Amino acid sequence: MSTKILIEFFKRLQNRVRKVGTDTFKKGVKNSTVITYRNRLNPFFNWLKQQHLLKENPLDALPLPKLDYNEKKHLSEEQIKILYSTISQYSYTSFLQRRDTAMLSILLYCGLRFNEFRQLEVRDIDFENHMLTVRSTTSKSRKSRFIPIHPTLKFHLKNYLEERKKRNYKTPYLIVSAIKDAGLTIHGVKHWVRTLGIKSGQKFHIHQFRHTFAYSLAKEDVNSIKIQKLLGHSSLDMTMTYLRAIDSKNLFDDISKLSY
Repeated sequence: MSTKILIEFFKRLQNRVRKVGTDTFKKGVKNSTVITYRNRLNPFFNWLKQQHLLKENPLDALPLPKLDYNEKKHLSEEQIKILYSTISQYSYTSFLQRRDTAMLSILLYCGLRFNEFRQLEVRDIDFENHMLTVRSTTSKSRKSRFIPIHPTLKFHLKNYLEERKKRNYKTPYLIVSAIKDAGLTIHGVKHWVRTLGIKSGQKFHIHQFRHTFAYSLAKEDVNSIKIQKLLGHSSLDMTMTYLRAIDSKNLFDDISKLSY
């Protein structure tokens, strides 16, 4: 293994064509993805070096790509109100109204990743201990984590599960299809997001709920280490990219506390 081979690997990575959405293709990957690859390879090369199987870590000779910073978008309180109102206004059955409200609440109050959200099961909700479990089998980090259930979320979840029970669903998945006894598919969740966006007149994507969750916690002065734990990030650096959108105006009270 040499630096030359790694340069060729990362060059091919930047030329790789990937599918985005249903019919859109993009060439290359983000610098953050390249950094993720490096972070995964680095411990392995260091181990090979310790075992005297490599003289040097070939990654050490490669410059670290600059992380592109795009202002992380979070939903405003007004947008959130509009989304809830849209669900209430356009749901044509009580089941859909309660299910969709629960879906929106989970995303806003738990900050889950797409697949973590889609693969939630009824057993992951513990009302007695007020805790939602993200299982290691669905988590990107492969580690389980536990998220306290907000009272508003608890209310909407109970309403939804009550309606779900009336329909005698047997599937273990928490978020179910309205037309069959099964959890929502990847396409089903994306269709839900797209439809809600059209009906509400709000342009957003599902990952924005995760940013909104992190941003809202930071605004309430929640420690960044705690936010990292709730988001399931392996490093604090990743969490900080979610928090860089904090407006300077929100720091006024903190500055006011200074005394010399």
